[in-house]
Amino acid sequence: MKTVKVTTDNKVSIIDVDFSDFKSIQQAIGGSFETVHTQLMADYFKNPSVIMLVDEEGLVKGLSENALGCALYGTARHGYPIVGDLIFGIVVGEDIVGPENPEAMIERLIGTFIGLKRV
Repeated sequence: MKTVKVTTDNKVSIIDVDFSDFKSIQQAIGGSFETVHTQLMADYFKNPSVIMLVDEEGLVKGLSENALGCALYGTARHGYPIVGDLIFGIVVGEDIVGPENPEAMIERLIGTFIGLKRV
């Protein structure tokens, strides 16, 4: 399933991830993962089901901050960063799937967040 990945060096790409296989998700982000959902994300994407999947142990590993992740997480308000690479998902019941149109998601992100580069 196609989804959008954003790296700590601001590179955005479409990748294939099997959301039903936790190892596939781990491979995409580099380790154990957790889901993150914020009102900022829901408002930005106009979809309350959008989540980020991020490295659960990123702070312990000393990973770099993810600028886009921090912006959508609200780090400026509370000081807790998103670190490491991230991917986006959509919650459907108890499942996670890729965004319906990952290409449109990338175009919106690049048009809004300065410094993102498509790879």
